[in-house]
Amino acid sequence: MRSGFIAILGKPNVGKSTLLNALLSKKVSIVTPRAQTTRDSIMGILTEKDYQMVFVDTPGIFFGKQRLDKIMRKSAFESARDVNLILYLIDASTRNIEDDIRIFDSIHSESPRVFVINKIDLIRPEKAMKLKEKLREFHPDTPIIEASFIENFGIKEIKEAALPYLEEGPFFFPEDSLTDKDKAYQAKEAIREVMLKFLRDEIPHQSAVFIESIKEKEGEITLNATIVTERDAHKGIVIGKGGEMIKKIRLGASKELARMWHLSVEMNLKVIVDPSWRDNPGKLSRYGYGES
Repeated sequence: MRSGFIAILGKPNVGKSTLLNALLSKKVSIVTPRAQTTRDSIMGILTEKDYQMVFVDTPGIFFGKQRLDKIMRKSAFESARDVNLILYLIDASTRNIEDDIRIFDSIHSESPRVFVINKIDLIRPEKAMKLKEKLREFHPDTPIIEASFIENFGIKEIKEAALPYLEEGPFFFPEDSLTDKDKAYQAKEAIREVMLKFLRDEIPHQSAVFIESIKEKEGEITLNATIVTERDAHKGIVIGKGGEMIKKIRLGASKELARMWHLSVEMNLKVIVDPSWRDNPGKLSRYGYGES
């Protein structure tokens, strides 16, 4: 048996979570068209007959100044330490490859690396050639894989590229494991995903979701969750006129969780205002973004 860890890094919204879900043929990481959807590193576990690959989906790397931004960036960089392989994802349509090179060179890890150019189907062949030439100019020895995760193109090549870096030894997780995250985390992310779908850009990014309690009994899960906003105006938008928006969020998240868990889900959802929580270490830790 062989096993190993593969970190997935890149700028926001390049397809890291889409890749993880495609590799596993299961949804374990939320996906939206919004940047900064992923805030935590999450493991997706692919187990075959003779090997186990543990892929680590990471927050999109950008150089924001708020404490939450720094925690997300630190989480991504730390996920690249001591792994068997780093997959660095690039959006094929990027206009500034120098930003990717800056991030790539900021990864302090001795692990081998592979460039993965996602959304390759959206650009012309000559642009793809120029992009690859630019990458080879900076890092001539780093392999390059072309991919389109929506089309499942390149998934086989990514698995084949990772295989030589796995090490002999037992699996890290039981063979039926899919992710390292528990149901409370999955519930929090399901609520955030629905918020990102229904609300204006700034509101989900300035909000957090905190699971107060979760109980499972006789085929049903009951959970109490709190949405944390920074402003009274945002709280009003999340609740909506006559409570319509909070109802849409609750029903949408409950439906998604019931599909994932194959259980009945009863969700109680409330909204509070907690100004400047994104720059407060104690509050960040309480809402699940502690620097530890």
